[in-house]
Amino acid sequence: MRTRICFIVISALFFSNMLFSQTNDGIKKISSTYDRSSITILYMQFQDENHSEEVKGKVESLFISDKYYNNNLGQVFFSAPFSRNTSAISDEIKNYLNEQTVGRQVISRWYARQSDGAMSMDLIFDRGMFNATDAAFIKAQSTKLGNAVLQDYGNRLIERSYILVLDYESVKTMNELKMPKMKGWKSTVTGYLFKINYNEETQNALYDSWIYPEDSQSVKDEKNKKFEQINFSLDYVTKTTVYATASQAEGTSQLGRLLKEKSEDELLTEMVQKGYDETLYYLEKNHEDFMVKTTIYQVGPIRAKIGKKEGLKCDNRYFAYEYVYDEKTNSSKPKMRGVIRATSKIVDNRQVAKGDMPTSKFYQTAGRRLKTGYLLRQQNDMGIEVIGGYEFGEVGGGYARLDARLGRYIGIKALFLYVDGGAEIKEYEYTYPKSILGVETNDILFYRYGAGIAKGFMLTRNVELRPYVGFGQEVATYKDWDEAAGDLKVLYVKGGANLALNLKHNIQVVGGAGYFSFVSNAENDNGDTEIAWEDIFKDRGGVTAMAGLKIMF
Repeated sequence: MRTRICFIVISALFFSNMLFSQTNDGIKKISSTYDRSSITILYMQFQDENHSEEVKGKVESLFISDKYYNNNLGQVFFSAPFSRNTSAISDEIKNYLNEQTVGRQVISRWYARQSDGAMSMDLIFDRGMFNATDAAFIKAQSTKLGNAVLQDYGNRLIERSYILVLDYESVKTMNELKMPKMKGWKSTVTGYLFKINYNEETQNALYDSWIYPEDSQSVKDEKNKKFEQINFSLDYVTKTTVYATASQAEGTSQLGRLLKEKSEDELLTEMVQKGYDETLYYLEKNHEDFMVKTTIYQVGPIRAKIGKKEGLKCDNRYFAYEYVYDEKTNSSKPKMRGVIRATSKIVDNRQVAKGDMPTSKFYQTAGRRLKTGYLLRQQNDMGIEVIGGYEFGEVGGGYARLDARLGRYIGIKALFLYVDGGAEIKEYEYTYPKSILGVETNDILFYRYGAGIAKGFMLTRNVELRPYVGFGQEVATYKDWDEAAGDLKVLYVKGGANLALNLKHNIQVVGGAGYFSFVSNAENDNGDTEIAWEDIFKDRGGVTAMAGLKIMF
């Protein structure tokens, strides 16, 4: 036992040091400024593919996150002018969008360009005001220009104009996937992200084509010609692939009767929306422009002036940085000081800043004591945590568990769905009729698998208590058992709690205690043996302890 624990600790320290050095390298590259980006959604349709028409009808009603300005055009889909087997699809999409002057259409939307070529700054001014923070508002009021300063912010927002092309591939119903008593949809969704190449030179060329009321018709014609000659080209940024599913049990099933029944059409709408939501979430994980930055406004509890306006959701993760002066370089560098996550108390701040913007509440999951003014930077994670360890007790052996964070889906902080499993070889003296197994032996292989719900509670900034309850099945097998009878199986309920100590923000040493209760008779391939599990394997069940290492992704 002591050897196993030493191995766990040494492994944790090794991975902690390795990831710590990687994090320090990444810290130097962060930006402390944040402006809202705009998104133009386009659905790339391969018309000969299954269900492409149904998906197209749902893309038109996508809900675009409040975090982004909606720059959708009149038509939100196009037919792919190439096959799916084409190499370098991203290049093909970029070439097609450039041929269709999508960049020019988006810029025309920014400037509300009319059919006669007249343009307006109204939308840009409005978005500049909406983009401004309380700090920017207060600073602007101290100048002679006042709100005009905030309105002018809109000009720099145009540089953050993105086009997201969504490709829903392998769209299938649960029936087509041969999943009985289930209904719904599943798809693989790839998002291709492009950015409009808009710089100072391009902006100057656009202003040269600006039409004024006093311009003669000949001057207007010449300026319209200039505008059409401006190259608003697109640059490829990145792509990401996610899997979207929306399904539920049929209403005639036992589980289905407990749920509000949805139609196939409603589930398709849900699946298409999930494809978009998950694509943006993972793009935000890696793309700097999409990462929200702000400062800690208050501590005890931690609060910040962000909310629905920035697309904040429960359990979204933020890193906290302190700028520290470096005498060697004569400059300040950001040092990561902690990790926080949003609670369910998220404010609706979708309004123009006036100096009194409300705050959202956060809780800390790692690091030192934080202070007001620290920089917060959005850092999305997968929400997946993996434990590898060993259980000690009458039910024991090697152990593995995977926890999936549910906060951003259901709005409850630190709530997890988990699956786990374990295996061991153990000796038993039998106290049951030999005819059940057909042979007497002492060396039995036990393996088990289960699932359940867990809830985390931060006891300190770096210690978490996570109670859980779940159910599962244990299987006992031996190579010489009667093949006609098969392995023995039993259902169990397990409850307990794990205590986790941070070695790093995403690495923990974990210990825990649980209790196994076997709730059914032993079964084999012939059915119920009518014998309790503990009568076959004496004293099996009861209290178990666990020690392990957790890595969070």
